[in-house]
Amino acid sequence: MQAAAIEIAKDADAARYPPTLTTSKPTPEEIEAFCAREPISPGDAPDEDELWCAYAISPDGTRYSGIGRTPADAKAFAWTHSYYRDGVVPGTPVQVSSEVLDGWTFELYPPPKPKSQMLAISAHAIFERVRLTIPNVTLDEIEDTIMQSVPYMGGPPQ
Repeated sequence: MQAAAIEIAKDADAARYPPTLTTSKPTPEEIEAFCAREPISPGDAPDEDELWCAYAISPDGTRYSGIGRTPADAKAFAWTHSYYRDGVVPGTPVQVSSEVLDGWTFELYPPPKPKSQMLAISAHAIFERVRLTIPNVTLDEIEDTIMQSVPYMGGPPQ
């Protein structure tokens, strides 16, 4: 039963993070615009759940990450990261080739779906899902398993 509850939690987490998309290279214009842009001030920094993530993958398989508000920014940042492996001090001008060489590929991950403050599912809904794989399970067994898997939150035990 605990395995079924864990599986439900994994499904919920997987729904937040869609699969990888193989995508095109950033254009020279996107790279130049990224390199010319002023750094983001701390007050304007986006929430991490709003950022795209990209990987520039060299012909030898080395991966360089980048994040950005748009897919183009994330890919251009990943390309820039391949030149500046130790990072760049914000505001420092960067010089990179605006042409991505042949053999390089890019993976793009969209921002995760916003996570709710609390994931709520009733014991009865869990019971219905578990019953598909364990036909003779009872609602009491499901409720007991849920209570055993929930961290102690204070108050007298029930």
